[in-house]
Amino acid sequence: MRIHPSHVTAAEIVERQRLGQDHHDEEWEGVYHVTPAPSVNHQQVLGGIHYFLLSIVASRGGGTVLLEVNVFRENSPDRDYRVPDLVFVAAGREGIIARDGIRGGAPDAIVEILSPRDESFKKFAFYAAVGIPELILVEPEGRGAEVWRLASGSYERAPAGGDGAVVSESLEVSFRTQSGDSPRLDMVDRRDPSRRMSI
Repeated sequence: MRIHPSHVTAAEIVERQRLGQDHHDEEWEGVYHVTPAPSVNHQQVLGGIHYFLLSIVASRGGGTVLLEVNVFRENSPDRDYRVPDLVFVAAGREGIIARDGIRGGAPDAIVEILSPRDESFKKFAFYAAVGIPELILVEPEGRGAEVWRLASGSYERAPAGGDGAVVSESLEVSFRTQSGDSPRLDMVDRRDPSRRMSI
């Protein structure tokens, strides 16, 4: 195992694993990446999105929403996985959910909450290689959301509609930022617009 330059030693990694502090750490083609714990704002935004998606998946009768699980690229010669903040697997595709993460297929969508100096955009090539159809990126401070769709092996940013909302086709959810002194992110179930939440 090689260690990504992050001022951490192999012994410290073993200690992180022993203490259970490695839940967000990743291996990029055999290179170990240490990821710091998310901020409170990051966790609050992620918690709101998770709660909303769980509620609409339950109302639709199927699908799985998971927090911080390994997504593996199994055809890599070295151990290769990323840990997105949230993973969505559509109903009928639960067979790709293994004990240690997602294997044997791509989740239908993932959500990444952006943090200062994080590596979310550097993960795009990995997510494309795995074949994840949609990425939803959320900036927690300004509550901005972007949807990126896989097209011809790379991701293209989906344009916002006339109302400023961006739509995840996989989740069937729209995201729209309400700007102001305290920005909010509005989420609406496209199947049932009465089902909505603001965080």
